Amino acid sequence: MSDAITCAVCNTTIQDKALKAKDQYYHQHHFICSQAHCGLSLVNIQVYNKNGQLFCEKHYQENFLSKCAKCEEYITEGCITAMDLSWHPEHFQCYGCLVQFSGSMTYREKDGQPYCDHCYTDTVLPKCGGCKEPITDRALKALDKQWHVKCFVCMECKKTFEGSEQFYCVEGQPICGPCAGEEDD
Repeated sequence: MSDAITCAVCNTTIQDKALKAKDQYYHQHHFICSQAHCGLSLVNIQVYNKNGQLFCEKHYQENFLSKCAKCEEYITEGCITAMDLSWHPEHFQCYGCLVQFSGSMTYREKDGQPYCDHCYTDTVLPKCGGCKEPITDRALKALDKQWHVKCFVCMECKKTFEGSEQFYCVEGQPICGPCAGEEDD
């Protein structure tokens, strides 16, 4: 019965020094990075083994790890996937206020950036031309602005224009015909 050690690369018996990674043995000259054109000796550095192949740290990261969408560093543990991107947990945060998203928080996306509900409402949603508050539901567009339906009213009498197609503009604000001095026919 022989205790011969066989090299995982060339399948020949190792006569002198054998190096081990996971459950496989290697000749010293075969203990190198498997990445094409690398061949770096892994004898005195950290070794990464993936699918029976050996890699140096650089090529293991390039081939098998995701990069964080914020810092662009490799993610070695604790990866969050959101918006079809990978993130370190501490880097998946609101683009506006930088609060870190927890498991119970929701986010909204705008221009490839995550926003908490508060920042999305304050910075992304259009503002009403009347009350200046964010528009979260129905809106209408007039006078190069967006308006809450309830806010698009005559600046004088405060009547809505709902159901009416005519209004006038005075100093950038809507005004109904009677308040503008139009006479009924």
